[in-house]
Amino acid sequence: MKTFYHQLSKVMFVILVTLIPWASIAQEGPKAILERTNTAQCYKYWSVGVFGGLMQFNGDLSKNLWVNLYPNSIGYNLGFVATKQFSRVIGVRARFAYGKIHSDVENKWVWDYKDGNGVPLKITQRFHSSILETDLQLTVNWLNWILGYKPERIFSSYLIAGIGIDQSRGNKQDVNLGKDISFLGKKGDLLNVGNTNGMDGRDMEFKATAGLGFDFNLSKHFSVPIEFLFRWQNADLLDMTKGGSMGVVNDMYSSGTIGITYKFGYSCPKVILKEPVMVPVTVVTIDPTVRFSVIAPREIPAERNVREIFPLRNYIFFDLGSKEIPDRYVLLAKDQVKDFKEDQVQLFTPKNLSGRSQRQMTVYYNVINILGDRLGKNPTATVRLTGASMEGQEDGKAMAESVKRYLVSIVGIEATRITTEGRVKPRIPSEQPGGTKELDLLREGDRRVSIWSTSPALLMEFVSGEDAPLKPVEIIDVQKAPYDSYVTFNVEGANKAFTSWSLEIKDNNGAIQNFGPYSQEQVSMPGKSILGNQPEGTYQVKMIGQTKSGKTVIKDTTVTMVLWNPPVNEEVMRFSVIFEFNESKAIALYEKYLSDIVVPKIPEGGTVIIHGYTDIIGDELYNQTLSLARANDVRNIMVNALTKAGKNNVKFEVYGFGEDQKLSPFENKFPEERFYNRTVIIDIMPKK
Repeated sequence: MKTFYHQLSKVMFVILVTLIPWASIAQEGPKAILERTNTAQCYKYWSVGVFGGLMQFNGDLSKNLWVNLYPNSIGYNLGFVATKQFSRVIGVRARFAYGKIHSDVENKWVWDYKDGNGVPLKITQRFHSSILETDLQLTVNWLNWILGYKPERIFSSYLIAGIGIDQSRGNKQDVNLGKDISFLGKKGDLLNVGNTNGMDGRDMEFKATAGLGFDFNLSKHFSVPIEFLFRWQNADLLDMTKGGSMGVVNDMYSSGTIGITYKFGYSCPKVILKEPVMVPVTVVTIDPTVRFSVIAPREIPAERNVREIFPLRNYIFFDLGSKEIPDRYVLLAKDQVKDFKEDQVQLFTPKNLSGRSQRQMTVYYNVINILGDRLGKNPTATVRLTGASMEGQEDGKAMAESVKRYLVSIVGIEATRITTEGRVKPRIPSEQPGGTKELDLLREGDRRVSIWSTSPALLMEFVSGEDAPLKPVEIIDVQKAPYDSYVTFNVEGANKAFTSWSLEIKDNNGAIQNFGPYSQEQVSMPGKSILGNQPEGTYQVKMIGQTKSGKTVIKDTTVTMVLWNPPVNEEVMRFSVIFEFNESKAIALYEKYLSDIVVPKIPEGGTVIIHGYTDIIGDELYNQTLSLARANDVRNIMVNALTKAGKNNVKFEVYGFGEDQKLSPFENKFPEERFYNRTVIIDIMPKK
């Protein structure tokens, strides 16, 4: 007996050694994922547990049923299990259990053996068996395999397969005779069956096991497993009855158990970073999924002369409830009309204009006078004025009539050259079907009079048709804090890793400026806002991020900036592309404008700075993405045109500022300002 158990121990050891390489192989997958994602997960551990549940016999005596619902067929089992989890998928475990099974049958035909000859008999019998189970099993977590490991997942499921040894003892009764007719395990009489070579003379048989488990995590250490197992023996001994046919020799029994498991000895793979990061100034890796960089031009221009081709919106916005032109528009007296010139529009300023971008809004608020001036210079040109009002077509037409009345009675345009009509909504409305947010602002923008014309003298170059914008106005201005003076702070991955982040900037004298908090991944600000009145400075920039797990991440870097005054004769050309609400694609007419008008003005070796904006309507992060999409769409059109022209030495800088009201070119108080903020501005810099 001792010799046998030594041999058995060797067999079990060989089986365990055979299974371990499978577990080792399974570790390679997560390791590769960690190197790719830089995410360390503690899914390697040891565990011990206890369990108990119900057993049933599914073999010959119960007609080979997968589920035995016959009376007197349910037993029980109790046990202990120890597991080593090698990876997110593979585990190996040893399992020890004690259980009892029993069942009975009435009037079943079976094959009995006598001297090698099968004699069919009709039996009514009952058996009871107790079993000591020893198993070595492999577990495969199919849920982690298919869906990936997630530590926050409460529920998990795994497949079970293994081999083991059963040591059984039992007895069988003939119900009709009311007596025992055979015993399993050593009894000391002639009714013994089986090999009686287990402990204490029990019958010992090898078996195969398969099943399905479900694990419910209560915490990092404790979980509740529920398992369903089937066992097969290549013998007809558990029920002590040869069944099925002479060629079929097997028994099968199953169990359903619930337990409690304690997990310990967690081993977390190390995070491995393989790829170096290169940025223009400095980059500090602060988290496996977040990168921080600062891009600061060394020379900060304080101001620059700008020759701007300013787009003219062909809309006149009306106040709610009013059919008269708002007084923020410049309305001339008759005796002023002769002195109005489009190229001197800055002399005619609107009432109560305040805040930034005064020059540009002065141009726009003279849109009716500019239209009148162009109609006066081009006697054959005609226009159609279309008023849109939610109060009805008549109200919209009344708005259009008020504009016509001004052009006819004040500017002196013949009434026959101007037609009017009314609509409920403009042809390109801001309010979309199904929209529910910020409807007041959208409807305020839809209450307007649109100027339409087919006369080329009134319209943008190379563009024709009713959709064509009015010809832009050229203005010369001095720009404070040009865009090539901006300092950009990039926190790549901040949307996912941080709840917010902020900046602390300290100069050589110890003075500290604080900016933020921010939630977007990129923030830009004029270098002059950091330098202030200092001609130059070296600054310690500290980025402070708050992670979603409550951790504070702090990183430092240094930037140096010098205030610089460009030459007096250096001039930047500026163009704009205007988008409708929520659009990111430049319409076809702007593609021709960019290709035929803007691109030819880019010098060899020049730099093009493209910056996109939105109004304040909508989600801030969405607007940030939308503004960058607009800027990149314009860039792609220009790059294609440059490639066709053979210019390959032009540099591009692209920014998306979203709805940032500190950086937006216009305010957002009136609908016309919001419409102008839906824009991409293009600055063409000469070669330095």
